[in-house]
Amino acid sequence: MTLMEEQRASRVDAQASNATVSDGTADRAAPVRFEATEDESRRIAALAGSTSGSIRLARLLLRQPRLVPHALRVALHGASAGLRADHTLSWLIHVDTVRQVIPNGGMGATWGGLDTFMGLVARHVSRDAHALELGCGGGRVTRHIRPLVGTLVANDISERILAEARAATVDLPPIEFRVTSGLGDDLCPEEFDAVIGHELLMQFNFDELLRYGSNVQRALKPGGVFVASVYTFDEPGEISRHMEMIRNYGAGVRSPFRVHRMPRRTYQDIFEACGFEVVEVQRSRPDEYKAEKTPHTNFVLRRPLTPAS
Repeated sequence: MTLMEEQRASRVDAQASNATVSDGTADRAAPVRFEATEDESRRIAALAGSTSGSIRLARLLLRQPRLVPHALRVALHGASAGLRADHTLSWLIHVDTVRQVIPNGGMGATWGGLDTFMGLVARHVSRDAHALELGCGGGRVTRHIRPLVGTLVANDISERILAEARAATVDLPPIEFRVTSGLGDDLCPEEFDAVIGHELLMQFNFDELLRYGSNVQRALKPGGVFVASVYTFDEPGEISRHMEMIRNYGAGVRSPFRVHRMPRRTYQDIFEACGFEVVEVQRSRPDEYKAEKTPHTNFVLRRPLTPAS
């Protein structure tokens, strides 16, 4: 099966799972839960740590055999290590692990820190904005964004992941979902009034973020805003605690995700190099997180009305 055929089949599967008919009308209830209790979060973390990435990947492929062709293509570029490093498979492995504890849990069920971030979105993004959500995942943040904007496009790297988001947003006004690839090279120039990205940019290293940020800036209309969250080193002892984690677990050895973390000033320098003006920076409160996690640093950036001279 080709990638295009796989995506078409996925769209059919998503439509079938999202449109449950009752009395001649589609069921509009969102079937996905995005809230995990502290106990569920601990159980998911324990489950993820109890088996190797290869075993969890094999379990995912057994449950979703349509992913096998994609996995084989990735395997050609890096065998097992490459498979575990692939973002599409990594996110889907995460969802599979979550659902062993929460059967109707969605991608992002164990995450937190939305209060500060969404407060910035509500304050800086116009209610009639044509907005883009980057890396929408399973639709957890999409559900919060959609009521705050006029029209919304949500993208991610896999039709399989977008099927999760469709299922989680069937009760909301229309959302356009797009498969994206690369580092934002496929974004259209000056299409959006606002771009919103929660828990995405820390997947990119320094050079990747320069390219991605430049593409996002290009996709904004002059005067448009970009609201983004990252992990930063801001407070005393944070780098030491991070180094201790690396010593105990290895740099990314236990996690299928690449998570980059830099000082706030470094992120600000990158955003300014991409052509953004920094409008506001606000760190999320620790009490926004149910489990012990690093609070986000949230940036509000603007594309200038006129190019810098």
